[in-house]
Amino acid sequence: MPQSLLQTVTRLCQLCLLVPLLACQSIQAGDLLIRVEGKQDQANLFLALVPADQQDWQPSLRELQGTEAPLRLSDLPPGRYAVQVFQDSNGNGQLDLSQRGIPQEPVGFSGNPSLFGGKPTPGDSLFEHGTTDSVISVRLIHPHKKKEPVAPVAPRNGDR
Repeated sequence: MPQSLLQTVTRLCQLCLLVPLLACQSIQAGDLLIRVEGKQDQANLFLALVPADQQDWQPSLRELQGTEAPLRLSDLPPGRYAVQVFQDSNGNGQLDLSQRGIPQEPVGFSGNPSLFGGKPTPGDSLFEHGTTDSVISVRLIHPHKKKEPVAPVAPRNGDR
């Protein structure tokens, strides 16, 4: 009898130590809210999250799609990350690129780096996420549409 009582007390003590440990782990992971600026219609938004020290955008740690902003990634552990967001205007589930690799749909990155020099690396787009909820803004850059040639206008009487 005393040995079973001792085993029961030992198990209870182990549980008492385990519960705070599990609670601390969940407390250390806050949510990440991504505000998307420049969204034009109700087309799906696609998001990819990568570690900021990764050289490329593949593979992503988490992916998310939705039409409502802000987008939310729940229980994200603290760390340095980068986010890429694009709006799937034609509904095919992928970012359409020109033959030269230029996005044909709205795209943006955390930190809102310039796209003048091409697609930024995750290191160019890094942000730090702590133990509490974080909010970042991503501005979508819209592709330039080819301008239609304008026919010359004939001068009217009296115009010089």
